[in-house]
Amino acid sequence: MAALALTTGTAAAQDEEPIKIGFAIALSGWMAAYDEEPYNAARQKIEEINAAGGLLGRQLEYQVIDTKTEPTLAINSASSLVDWGADIIVVSGDYDTGSPAAFVAQNAQKVAISFGASDPKMGVQGVGPNVFSAHTAGQAAGILMAEYAFKELDYKTAYMLEDLTMEATKSSCAGFVAAWENAGGTLVGRDTFQGKDPSIAVQITRLKSLAETPDFLFMCSSLPEGPIAVRQLRAAEVDLPILSDTGMSGNFWLSGLPGLKDFYVPTLMAIDEEDPREEIRNFLAAYQGRWGQAPSTEFSVLGYCTIEQWSRAVEKAGSVDTDAVVEQMNQFKNEPITCGPTSYTDEVHIQVSRPQLITRVEDGAFRPVGVFQNEFVPDLGLLLRTGQ
Repeated sequence: MAALALTTGTAAAQDEEPIKIGFAIALSGWMAAYDEEPYNAARQKIEEINAAGGLLGRQLEYQVIDTKTEPTLAINSASSLVDWGADIIVVSGDYDTGSPAAFVAQNAQKVAISFGASDPKMGVQGVGPNVFSAHTAGQAAGILMAEYAFKELDYKTAYMLEDLTMEATKSSCAGFVAAWENAGGTLVGRDTFQGKDPSIAVQITRLKSLAETPDFLFMCSSLPEGPIAVRQLRAAEVDLPILSDTGMSGNFWLSGLPGLKDFYVPTLMAIDEEDPREEIRNFLAAYQGRWGQAPSTEFSVLGYCTIEQWSRAVEKAGSVDTDAVVEQMNQFKNEPITCGPTSYTDEVHIQVSRPQLITRVEDGAFRPVGVFQNEFVPDLGLLLRTGQ
């Protein structure tokens, strides 16, 4: 009886121990612009869970280590969090900067979720089966914009300008090409540039020398490279409508391009305008109440959704055991998460058809056009850019 009492007491003590969440993210360096606000939103969700009694009756405890946007520090940060006893490791919102920490989590048999990596390699095939992204695949952003241009704007010819700086931007362009051809559109030309290059004068010359002027330009890029390219295009009197991807969202860069118009991006939510979805409006109100100001980027909500979906899987599994949690997440099919319907399979650990809000620049700010969902769904070959 004494032995039984000791065993029971130990189990109860373990049940009362906090569940640990580790953040190996960038709070400094260029990636901080994408990680800081999602981190705030993640803490907001953790506080909500704790205030409601915790997860599985246990409080959530967290620790953050700044990776400073350095891959080596990301590895060290994740390793320290594993040693601390983290049950999950949240990593940076980009494959290039977040995958080093995700590899550490995978090797330690921990769940890892990226705030916002849009490269599908942040998952089974690229890092491992315990790794997920809370974001939508870059291919899906490119696909959505191709379908929107063809079906809603009635454009039939396109020119593509591809930023080769990041895997995410290359994924967006791959999705655009596949969906544009599938829709029946014509790609009259394509070119590339490197974000580190200060000038795209040569690319602009080639664009302007086309025998046929396209209906629009699709540019897959991100910050800060994208705005620099847009500024040069407009300065060279290239007045084509520009459709871009999620990496170009955010009002804060528009002040450097006064008078910008005919510029569209798919995004996660509207900040300065009322979002058409109630769950997003509720999130924004709660964020404003917790932090005293609205978020400056649309990526903030991904931090909230990262904790939300992981805790949902933990509840379904009745455990923080990695295998049990991963099994539950792999069964998500249109799971109602604040970011939108969320689905995973044992092969795809990123969203490929979640509805997105398309916004258009008007009077110096992105204004919501409407929520759209892509019809063409990328297969695994397109997600991994096989043969490209």
